[in-house]
Amino acid sequence: MGKFISGTLLTIFLLLTACTKDPLSPSLTVEYKITGTAEAVNIDYLDSNGDLVIINGVEIPWELTFSANSGDSVYLSAKRTGSDGTVTVTIYSDGNVFDQDTTSDATAASAEGTL
Repeated sequence: MGKFISGTLLTIFLLLTACTKDPLSPSLTVEYKITGTAEAVNIDYLDSNGDLVIINGVEIPWELTFSANSGDSVYLSAKRTGSDGTVTVTIYSDGNVFDQDTTSDATAASAEGTL
């Protein structure tokens, strides 16, 4: 009887540990969004590899979605190209607002942090 219980417990343990997520695999969905009333913006952001990407003259709304790991850095900044309008940048982590900023002047709106 003792071997049966030990074998059953071992089987349950192996099944439970096989179902857990790999800690090295991407586990979070990150979404960058830029909205507002400005016609176009210049954007700086960290991509899924942590590399800085700069793109200019982008019409809004704009968004980008990628997978990331807990502990990764995220960064999104946008500055309007014209003289009028608002710009809001939002970073979502698994559908929840992680950080957000809005500007209505010539400065950039920026959101950032560590997941």
